[in-house]
Amino acid sequence: MSKSVMICFRTSEELRDAIEVIAKEERRSVSATIEKILYKHLQERKDFKPVEQEHRRYPRKMITAPALITELGSDNTTPQVGIVVDISLDGLQISIPDNYPYEIREEKETSRISIVFALPDYKRPITMQCVPKRISPSGGETRIGASLIDTDFASYQALQNYLVH
Repeated sequence: MSKSVMICFRTSEELRDAIEVIAKEERRSVSATIEKILYKHLQERKDFKPVEQEHRRYPRKMITAPALITELGSDNTTPQVGIVVDISLDGLQISIPDNYPYEIREEKETSRISIVFALPDYKRPITMQCVPKRISPSGGETRIGASLIDTDFASYQALQNYLVH
């Protein structure tokens, strides 16, 4: 899903204030909160059909969470900013800007990435080591589908709790 379109609209102060409260509670931006509300509404009405084919064993949950991505085993130790766009018990999908060159390497150890992000309503950052499985460029961004290979117990427990609720 490319985010190349901007939508502006007028609303009441009460609605804006309510959205800001939700955004603060869920530790999201107002834009990400509005997007989440719209996706949920469209999915409930069955008007929204995801384009991508499901490759996961566990159901994915859509999320918009800023993330820092670091290539493990690479000379480049500078974290790259990205967004976690969906997550499941065995992996996640992230979006990174197109200007960040990334490729899956043959040697699995050097193809690992570390992703640090925050789940809504969870105060501690989540750190996951993943192996990228799919890379797909899409209008100004690159989507990376990655399998979870390592995390600490507290992070995995937080992920389980988030996905169940």
